[in-house]
Amino acid sequence: MARYEISNEVRPLDRLITGFASSCGYEIQTVFNDLLRFIIHGFSPGAPPISNWKYKRQQNASFMEMTAEWTRIMQKQIGRSGWFDAFGELHMAYCSKPGQQANGQFFTPSHICELMVMCAAGKKETGQRMGDPTCGSGRLLLAYHAHNPGNYLVGEDISRTCCMMTVCNMLIHGCVGEVICHDSLNPGNFVDGWKVNPMLAWTGIPTIKRMSMEEYLTGRNLPASPYIIRKTMPAGGRKHKTDSPPPLQTVFKM
Repeated sequence: MARYEISNEVRPLDRLITGFASSCGYEIQTVFNDLLRFIIHGFSPGAPPISNWKYKRQQNASFMEMTAEWTRIMQKQIGRSGWFDAFGELHMAYCSKPGQQANGQFFTPSHICELMVMCAAGKKETGQRMGDPTCGSGRLLLAYHAHNPGNYLVGEDISRTCCMMTVCNMLIHGCVGEVICHDSLNPGNFVDGWKVNPMLAWTGIPTIKRMSMEEYLTGRNLPASPYIIRKTMPAGGRKHKTDSPPPLQTVFKM
């Protein structure tokens, strides 16, 4: 399997991750997964400490630096193209390194995601439910959101790493929805789940909430609307829908 080459835009973050891994003696993929956990925990108010967190305070500062660099990259690239997937690039590159090919993954290229969304284009609607049962890093959902904001996105994947990448991507793009870690061919086998930006339309604050088994089972039969569109009652009593919530990079500037 050929090695995946990281784009120039993502190389600064790659240097931080690989440099930290080398200096601490950890596998690059381990540090990458822990960065995803670090970001998710940082936007999960009231969550307990991360389990099995092996880093010291000074090392935590390195994770803050990685998070800041990721935010800067995403802010710039989302402004240019509407959506971007830095974590997906890094994951493909790390999985294609020598000795890691057995775990290799190649996600749908961005231009194919764009084509798929355009082929499915119809009347623009909001408050609908859009799902991807094998979401990878969430690229198809991001492309859909860029052209059809204001919908409830559902990502599913059997890989926890893929689910965590999708959670982070949805968070920073201002998507509202949920990500479920399970085998989508066997939906009863729930492993984990996250609700992404459930209160963004009301508060403007990006957050993540861990999904319980009860919420997962209940949510299979619920409509999307409670987490999508804030309805207000202006003077005169006429209801209207607000615009899609702003992406994280307009709220959380580093």
